[in-house]
Amino acid sequence: MIHDRLRRARVLKGLSLDDLAQAVGDITKQALSKFERGDALPNSTRLLQFSKALGVRPEYFFRAEAVNLAPLEFRKLARMPKYRQRQVEEQMRDHLERYLALERCFDAVDVRIEPTTPQTLPVSSIDEAEAAADRLRSDWGIGRDAIANLTQLLEERGIKIALIDGQDDFDGACAATDDVRHVLIALNTSRPGERVRFTAAHELGHWVMALPDDMPEPEKERCCHRFAGAFLYPGEQVVLDFGSHRRSRVHPGELLNAKRRYGVSMQAALRRLKDLGLLNDAGYKSALIQFAQAGWRSAEPEPLLPEQPRRFESLVFWGLAEGLFSPSRAAELLQRPLGALAPALA
Repeated sequence: MIHDRLRRARVLKGLSLDDLAQAVGDITKQALSKFERGDALPNSTRLLQFSKALGVRPEYFFRAEAVNLAPLEFRKLARMPKYRQRQVEEQMRDHLERYLALERCFDAVDVRIEPTTPQTLPVSSIDEAEAAADRLRSDWGIGRDAIANLTQLLEERGIKIALIDGQDDFDGACAATDDVRHVLIALNTSRPGERVRFTAAHELGHWVMALPDDMPEPEKERCCHRFAGAFLYPGEQVVLDFGSHRRSRVHPGELLNAKRRYGVSMQAALRRLKDLGLLNDAGYKSALIQFAQAGWRSAEPEPLLPEQPRRFESLVFWGLAEGLFSPSRAAELLQRPLGALAPALA
């Protein structure tokens, strides 16, 4: 497995063979290629060098678990080069491997949560995507209230969440194991919190909606956008906040209040008004121009902090407290230095 782990760690880091050879310093690209093909076996000194250059713990190269993923769907696929797609896929696979290995440590307690069944809501149009969001809220028993913590809600429904320090070409992606027993949504932690929430809801839409195979990809994306907006900010609440009559203008303060209450961006709230027919085209375009002039298209007032997934970390500390694994193993699972396991108590 070492040769495959070496290749995967390099992809995980986003490095070429040349990049890794330069980082190690005393090895050629050709020698690295032999290690990755399994034609040669690195000794312990080499493994320590690779570990340092690739930012992984030495235990990584001996990890037995291997997860096979179903094909991924990326937002903004056209903007993401192939090497970046492979890197993000490997980041997601690595997180899933650590997550599943962690859950298997709990022999006496079944800590695994069965994920929400995929593609249970048939959707063939954008309007049906709105109805699907309402149906899921009803099925999950969350009514029309604001979702205080979407990440926690998804984790409670068996959907694993990973935050990735992504580049500007990535918002989020949903990946499942090929047996569809485990699903992970990866999100770009560098985005404002309201955008991260919307992306999480968008990827949830990809998971729960059964969209026609022959539906064009842009149309599928619009359905998932509509689902995300409706799931985070239900239509009934939009009407309560903005009135039921068709308007020709909206004040930014109204949109900011919607953001504060429902954790959606001002732009997402504005789009909800257009989608529900509560704001005419002229009013919508005028608001977009106002956003552009104020610089709010890229940086809105009062950005939210990204929500932090907590379940994985809590399971690690639970297992550590029960003596299910060593502190070194805990550090490897969390991808932290051993000395950073204990929280700082001020």
